[in-house]
Amino acid sequence: MMNVFFITTLILSGVVNVFNLSEHEPDMKELLQCSGQTEQSNRLRLYLGLENLVVNCTLHKTDQSAVYAASGIKPTIVIFNRTNSVIFSFKLNKNESVWQVNIPRHKITNSKEVTPVDEWYLDCGMFYNSSKISTVLYTLKGTLLDVIREPVLQWSIGEEISAGVIASLSPHIVKLQVSQSPCARDVAVLAPVFTPGKHAGVILSITRSAFTSQTRWVNITLSLCALMNEVGIFSCDGISLVDLRLTNCHLFLLTNRGLFISQDLLSSATGPLNFTLRSITPLAKVNYTVATLWFSSHCATDFSDDYIALISSEGKNASLHSSCVYSQYPFKKWFSCQTSAMNKHHYISFLHDHHQHTALILSRTQKGATDVSVFGLQEGHLKASAKFPPAQLDFEPKGIILLDTHIILYGSEVWMSIDRGATFKHVFSLNEEEVMEVVSCAVSGVLLLLTDKGHMYLMKSVMHKFALLNETLDHQSSLLCDHMGILMGVSLDPTHPIALSYKSINISQLIVEYEIGFDGPLALQYSTHQSVLLHEYGQMSSSPSAPQCHFSHNHVGNVIYFSAGGSVMITDLLQTHYQKGFACAVVGYVIEPVGGASLEAEPIQGYHLLVEKEVVEGLHVYLKLSGNVSTEGFDEAHVGKTVVVPGFSSYLITGLDAGRALATPTMPALILPQMTHQAGDWLLFHSFGLGSWGMKEGPCHHTLHSLDGLRNDALISIGVQENLTFTFKGFNVNPSLPMKRMKVILTDPFAMRITAKHSRDHTNKHILTIMAYGDLWKQSASTVTVFIPEASLLCTSSSLTFTLHTVCPEGLSMVFLMPRPISAHDWLQGDPRDESGNKRLFDLPVNYRPPSQEDVSIPTTGNIYNADPSKPMFRQHDHVSQYKQCAGKLSAEECGCSDSLRLSSLTINSDCRKRVLKLKHPVNDFSITLFLRKANFPDQPLHSPYFVTVTEVNNRTDWKVTGTNAAPDRLRHYLKETLSMTLYNPEGLHINCYGYELFHFRISGFVPGMVSCDLVEEVQMYVVTDITDILIYVNAFILGGLLLCCFQRKVILRSFLKRRPTVKPATP
Repeated sequence: MMNVFFITTLILSGVVNVFNLSEHEPDMKELLQCSGQTEQSNRLRLYLGLENLVVNCTLHKTDQSAVYAASGIKPTIVIFNRTNSVIFSFKLNKNESVWQVNIPRHKITNSKEVTPVDEWYLDCGMFYNSSKISTVLYTLKGTLLDVIREPVLQWSIGEEISAGVIASLSPHIVKLQVSQSPCARDVAVLAPVFTPGKHAGVILSITRSAFTSQTRWVNITLSLCALMNEVGIFSCDGISLVDLRLTNCHLFLLTNRGLFISQDLLSSATGPLNFTLRSITPLAKVNYTVATLWFSSHCATDFSDDYIALISSEGKNASLHSSCVYSQYPFKKWFSCQTSAMNKHHYISFLHDHHQHTALILSRTQKGATDVSVFGLQEGHLKASAKFPPAQLDFEPKGIILLDTHIILYGSEVWMSIDRGATFKHVFSLNEEEVMEVVSCAVSGVLLLLTDKGHMYLMKSVMHKFALLNETLDHQSSLLCDHMGILMGVSLDPTHPIALSYKSINISQLIVEYEIGFDGPLALQYSTHQSVLLHEYGQMSSSPSAPQCHFSHNHVGNVIYFSAGGSVMITDLLQTHYQKGFACAVVGYVIEPVGGASLEAEPIQGYHLLVEKEVVEGLHVYLKLSGNVSTEGFDEAHVGKTVVVPGFSSYLITGLDAGRALATPTMPALILPQMTHQAGDWLLFHSFGLGSWGMKEGPCHHTLHSLDGLRNDALISIGVQENLTFTFKGFNVNPSLPMKRMKVILTDPFAMRITAKHSRDHTNKHILTIMAYGDLWKQSASTVTVFIPEASLLCTSSSLTFTLHTVCPEGLSMVFLMPRPISAHDWLQGDPRDESGNKRLFDLPVNYRPPSQEDVSIPTTGNIYNADPSKPMFRQHDHVSQYKQCAGKLSAEECGCSDSLRLSSLTINSDCRKRVLKLKHPVNDFSITLFLRKANFPDQPLHSPYFVTVTEVNNRTDWKVTGTNAAPDRLRHYLKETLSMTLYNPEGLHINCYGYELFHFRISGFVPGMVSCDLVEEVQMYVVTDITDILIYVNAFILGGLLLCCFQRKVILRSFLKRRPTVKPATP
């Protein structure tokens, strides 16, 4: 059903004892260490070459290895990517106490061609297997990079230099420019950008380990200068790098002298990587020092989805010069971004959305507004009008980043779009700083936004939450996420052997430290012993304007803590408050009891509290202590505090009046004109003033599981009219906490029919079922994201993203099934017969060649059946036929024809084909019944929208397809430019054969407009003449001859009689 193999065991992060081992079983507190493990973390980095992959693992206590093995505990390694998964077991070398696995390359992949491919993930863990339980006790995660296929690693680039050269240039470096491989994030190219005038030259660093090791530096200045000399630019002084991009097939270097494009990285690496200085006419007079390259990085199999844009903006105002061009793979033609709908715009960025084949253009209008326009593309050109009206925003952005699930617009503000640019929603604003760069960790769904002051903000996929990380980055450092989603800061380090050092950034720890709270009074109100309302009061000042709510839906899941003790997790937002003075309210779940003032600190709590309404509506009340002495009462220190009456309305004290407290009730409808709260039924709560309360990101309470074992970022293929179902369950660690429904976001809702169904299981857990149906006749893809909207940023499994694409599913084939099947055994060795006792199979002569229209004895095709090179050729009147399986062999035994080859009806295996279906002449309306076959699924009849073509592989013409189920005229008209053969509906397909001997039909199935599946089935039949038919023909011939003789005799007799002379009597 899906191209992903899944592991049904439970993966636990860490060494934990998840079951009770007996006294004879080893203690699982030992860590597993494997070759390729980095020193800084439990992370493996392995590399796949042409040789076998060998992994050695040991335990800290090596003498325990035999005990582990005897207890059924052994290491396993799981290697997987977005589409496939394989698992291997280690073997214990008892002499060395080392666990080892030796994996041939072909067990992982059979391909060796250079092309962008997904870097593999690894799970290397201790696996316990018994009759009662199978569990992975400890998992060491990592990556496996195929260094044979990764394009940029196959080339030598420039002249290699030592790290010491870079160290000496360190004072002149203003930033590090990094571009990662779209398919393997551990592979990257880094280039230092120098202060203008301080250094001339272009220096690169290429890594295969995210700059943690194996880094080499190269200087390509001389080769670039040679290219400039070739085009007549003889001065190369001062050349320096401005920007760089590594795409699926090319390396782009933007310098202050122009744009250099590498040769195709997929071409044969027979020498150093060559570059071309691209001459772009619209940019002939552009100042390249203020230009930028824009590329939406994605791992593509269709390289035509690779678009890159070059934008030069000399200034910030819309009236200043701005140029924008873009190009599509193979980057031979360049087009202008300007359209009639965007006249005189100041371009900021251009990105291609491969999900919908659209262009996103960020620009500034002459009036100073920001436009995000989405245009369709046709043959590389922008369409004249936008797909929908541009989204207009009132701030000055720096750029835009396009992700699989959403779009981020960044600058002095950050906005998000989840509908591919149609609308944007504000996330947060910055004060006196701007976001200059965004780094995406696709595997974890994390986004890092880096400002011009070195501050880092974090966001999660499709969530409008954010957090400021308590970490800064200097200008000589660069952020990147490796292939496992580990965030790292790479910095220049002259003391390091490779002149670079890195450190992993602990995102979770930095999130916990981020303070989100604001200065303002909160009125606490208990609705139950574990549920509270926190009312934000917004008019403690004399401002006449309506109070502004500082809470938002993004704060759901955050925790409010109080200086007096206690914490509350926000579960919902009540954005509209009907009591004057209050801006809004949040619903909270009490994690720790909220502390009120003690009786010693606030002795007035020992008195009864008299409440009097000021007006009938009760918008304000007076609070008075009943029975208090003159020295005790409300004073200025109580202004801003809240009188809390559990289960009733609370009162926020806003002022004093003659010994009484003027207060605003949170729920005035509950208050009588005059009422009394007894001592002990109320308390004072302090939440006004800086430091009285705060808000931080809450702990993770939510987990999302795929009940199908679906991995994050999986790539699932769906066929035409195929149904796929995915089921997800949302968990809440605390069952008493409310949980909203999981949400689903699609990048292309029109790619296929996708529906969602919500339900609950018997434990009241939320179940989400997604049903996908491939109903359209086109190549398409849609990325699906399922997430829990209120989940904390600290959650690592609260969302899951996978991609559905309509391609030919792996393992799908088309088969011809007869009404009465013949088993493989009977086909090879048996003698199957029909109801009348007639043989159903025909044994072909050795080296048989079928007849042609020229003559029965003159074959015209190269196909040979039942081949045996040691025997003479059947009908040897020409030399057009050639062996396939038996080519270069001397006998049939040397051909190596296996049973599977003998059973195959494909032309390529004709040498091994000995027996075929036997039919009697004439063959009228022979039914061809076709089915779709896929492993682990029942056969499905082939029907519309699939159509088939029928050909005879030996060029015979004495046959005909019968039936009325030809392709509809509208479809035929749609395909008239590409249709060269007749399309037939597979339902009701029949064939008439008018000749004798072997007919070999090839039937190809496809869906017009779809990615073509290799759906080919071949049917062979040998037409013979029955002896009864011969007798009938002979008798008919004899009878016809006798009738002809009788007829001719009668005609001859009549003719003779007519010619006899007539005798008349003589006339006297």
